[in-house]
Amino acid sequence: MVVNLSRYGSLRHSGYDDIDSGKTGQGLEVEELGTTGYNTPIVEEVSLEIERGGELKTELVRGLSQRCVSFIALGGVIGSGLFIGTGTALSAGPGSALIAYSIVSVIIYFTMTSLGELATYLPIPGSFNAYGTRFVDPAFGFALSWNYWLNWVSTVAYEAGAVAIPISYWLPQVNFAVWGISLMAIVVTINCITVRGYGEAEFWFALIKIIAICMFIIVGIAVAAGGLGGHHYGFEMWRYKKAPFVSGFGGVLNTFIQAGFSMQGSELVGVVAAESQRPAKLIPRATRQIVFRLAIFFVLSVFIMGLIIPYDDPQLINMDSGNDSGVISPFTIVFLKAGIKPAAHIMNAVMVTSSISACSSGLYAACRTVHVMAMQGHAPKILGRTTRRGVPLYALFFCAAVTLSLWAFNFVGQGIVFVFLTGVSGVAGYLAWASICVVHIRFRMAWKRQGHKLDELRYRAPLYPFGPVFCFVLICVVIFGQAYPSFQNGFDKITFFSSFLELPLFALFWVGWKRWKKTKVVTLDTMDLDSGARGGLSFEEEDDVLAEPSGRGFKALALKVAAGILG
Repeated sequence: MVVNLSRYGSLRHSGYDDIDSGKTGQGLEVEELGTTGYNTPIVEEVSLEIERGGELKTELVRGLSQRCVSFIALGGVIGSGLFIGTGTALSAGPGSALIAYSIVSVIIYFTMTSLGELATYLPIPGSFNAYGTRFVDPAFGFALSWNYWLNWVSTVAYEAGAVAIPISYWLPQVNFAVWGISLMAIVVTINCITVRGYGEAEFWFALIKIIAICMFIIVGIAVAAGGLGGHHYGFEMWRYKKAPFVSGFGGVLNTFIQAGFSMQGSELVGVVAAESQRPAKLIPRATRQIVFRLAIFFVLSVFIMGLIIPYDDPQLINMDSGNDSGVISPFTIVFLKAGIKPAAHIMNAVMVTSSISACSSGLYAACRTVHVMAMQGHAPKILGRTTRRGVPLYALFFCAAVTLSLWAFNFVGQGIVFVFLTGVSGVAGYLAWASICVVHIRFRMAWKRQGHKLDELRYRAPLYPFGPVFCFVLICVVIFGQAYPSFQNGFDKITFFSSFLELPLFALFWVGWKRWKKTKVVTLDTMDLDSGARGGLSFEEEDDVLAEPSGRGFKALALKVAAGILG
């Protein structure tokens, strides 16, 4: 039996024995709640499924406010890929790094506008993974879901290993395994709390990272201009030895994997849509903000690093060398060159919190993805169960166990596992972005075929159809272009297999599920465009939600000012 409570409130349970016998009112008590302080309810909708025998399963709860939605996506992006992985990108030369990160920013822009349109209209659990099943082919959705899950467990495993790098700056004698296990224990604990508590934690973690990056940009500009550190750099490092393009065209192509790995996570806006309050209002705003914040934080940071740090600096991490001993973050190097040693320690502390935040967001995405797969029959059914507070606990522990297994491979081969995790996760991220473009095109085609008008969409992706088509073609060039650096200086098996391992895995999931379940491509005429539309609200009810006033008071004003400054 399914009971839907489409009202503002939470649910208490006082016994389920009589519910299955038809007394649907017994055992359920609705408690009215106040607001979060932003004139939005703590919980909008709770769905319960009560099986015979009194076993309770709850679905995901809408408990994420606007600032949480924006900062979860931002927090998922800003992690060790930026603070540490940029050292690998810089080793290809400042020009190669800047071009790669700039083009990836363009890819993210068009991907996010496509996802923003879909998630605003259909804020359903599973996001673009569920869209793949609904708008393309159930087998495609199956492959996309497992691909995205593998992407995030690989990313979390990378973060669990990378957290030891900033800590080893202070405690080089302690084995890095201690820090990896400690990090996983922290992020599992964070994900065990309610979605609202998780969102609050991610908000403050992301805020710390944003402040640190803003400090870095200011200090970096001062160092490059000669105001700090006693040396005027200008574009000196762009003329240093083989700079700005150390390995030529192959070096630029190879850097795309690291850039894609560093900047993936923006699509978390779509994943959290099912647990956000007022998706029609929050998702478009978060979509616009995340794109411009990424352009500022990543592209500008990489440009400043390239002005100050030589590409062959021995302190930069270069995982291709198979040796990451004694390396420190490019952010820390810039502060040391500025002569601000205390700030370098602060930046190291920020990187530790950054790894916690990125791991937490990655684990959130992984467990939500496998939770929805279980609800769709694409994963073991037990992984679809949640606690009374809407936390998919079984999925969480499953993802944590797989992540720890991948992380344990860091003990095999110095640096090699990092290369594979970066390559697999980077290509998986590109496949997810390409799939979003495909799903968006199919959605628009069906939208037109079934007689809908564009005015019915609250948020419309600009530059359609150019945006998703251009983005898809660019991603294909980036992925298949990895063959060039793999053979540029003889066959590099590590680069080749880390770049292309994900492609046959995706094809195996797709073809295997299609042959087993004998699925068919969804036709434009039969495509379901209505179930779950607008989060269950009518067009008129959505108008009322959009017309609701924003919060008042000092706290709301401070958040508005911060949103204005940060984009």
